[in-house]
Amino acid sequence: MRSKKNISLFERLIKLHKDERGMTLVEVIIAMMILTVVAVSVLQSLTTAMIYNKKARNRQEMTLTAESIMETFKGYDLDSLKDRFSGGTIGGVAGIEGVVYESVDGNSGYRYTAATIPLGSETADEYTFYIEDMKADNGQLYDVTITATPNSIEKIMVPDNMETTRDAIYKGDRSIDSSALQKAKEDFKNNKQSDLANYFAASYSDAVFKSGSDIITIKDEIDKIFEPAAGAFFAEHYVKLHEKKLTIDIVNNGGDYEVRPKMSYSYYMEGFPYYVRAEDTSMPDDEYDGATPAAPNAIVEHEPDTTIRYPASGFIEFEISLSSSYPDGHFYKNPTAAGLDRLFVYYYPQYNLDPGCDTIVINNNAGIPNFQCYLLKQRAADISEITMKTKENGYKANIDINNSASGFKIFHNFDDNIADGSSTTAPSITGTYEKAVSYTKAGSEPDTTELMENFSEAEALSYKLTLEITQNGRTVTKLESTMNERINQ
Repeated sequence: MRSKKNISLFERLIKLHKDERGMTLVEVIIAMMILTVVAVSVLQSLTTAMIYNKKARNRQEMTLTAESIMETFKGYDLDSLKDRFSGGTIGGVAGIEGVVYESVDGNSGYRYTAATIPLGSETADEYTFYIEDMKADNGQLYDVTITATPNSIEKIMVPDNMETTRDAIYKGDRSIDSSALQKAKEDFKNNKQSDLANYFAASYSDAVFKSGSDIITIKDEIDKIFEPAAGAFFAEHYVKLHEKKLTIDIVNNGGDYEVRPKMSYSYYMEGFPYYVRAEDTSMPDDEYDGATPAAPNAIVEHEPDTTIRYPASGFIEFEISLSSSYPDGHFYKNPTAAGLDRLFVYYYPQYNLDPGCDTIVINNNAGIPNFQCYLLKQRAADISEITMKTKENGYKANIDINNSASGFKIFHNFDDNIADGSSTTAPSITGTYEKAVSYTKAGSEPDTTELMENFSEAEALSYKLTLEITQNGRTVTKLESTMNERINQ
């Protein structure tokens, strides 16, 4: 028989167990504290993400603004820029068109400074241009600093007595050439991957593609063959540029002469590997090259070689948009009554093409008689002297003239090695024209006197441009470019 003491303790435990009054105040407080900590952490993460996204959008917007300012800045000579940044105006406009500032204090607005720095055995002036408190589209204020640092002295060909009414001037853009291969890769990844997959399916129906350790059968999974990583790999390693074509059309449009540029590239893929199953009918005859054949249905790589390319014949083409430089589609427009006598093309060669595939096409669709065309090969400041000599020795340009009028003349320096090396290969000039004269062979060809009277050699100072946009002392975006300035003589 249990004692009353033991029964009392047992009953008390049962009573405690059946207590259904709910959570105690301490438990509620602890739960609220836990919930608060979790909520604060989540809200902090959301706030951080929102701030980051806003900063990213601002950074992207300011990068586009910086690119616009840089291109506009490079459209002027230094004397004009110094005048614009010191209170002067051109056509009633001060500073950079489209860029406004807000008057916050006495430092707001446009200004520039100059400092003398060494340049080899000589000295030159380094200029720094400032736009303080620039007002952006997002309503915020930023500071813009553009530094023009002397880089090197270059030799350029300069026409005498140039007039904006009768002379159309095309200024080449080296940045297009340096980014052309990357643009071809992007074109392939964005527009041509499915075409290549279809080519594989039609030509090698039993082939497979190997992505890491995964085997993809083209016939069954064609949509996966180049997406996403495989396509990027193919584009990165096997795309090759074939031809760059600059086409300049001279037209009579409603009583105005207009000169319109267009630039396109062609490319292809070469030397890319693919895989087949051993002893399949699609296997190349030389697959084993005397070695012991692989087991049936084993995955065997077909070694890359120059005979494997896509497209098998022909090339893939894409056009470079010039709308940022020429939003109206032309770089010259004037009434026909004013006359158009000459075209100057300052041209940066494209060296990473198949040999002899840098092409310039001039279409005189306006039928202007006695027209003169000056094609002036320029030296790229971002290519070293040694590299330039090598590239120039193997360089050749194609020039195609489509012209129905009499008296069309071409003056050029395309058979000159602009890196002071041996002469490069003479250009191939085709089409309808009266004469083509090289200034590098003065005295050895007829009519060079006419050329030298209108076309002389001068020195230009190459500048490295750095544009930086800051806000409250912190860098938002930064760009680099180059420009040439003729040395006053």
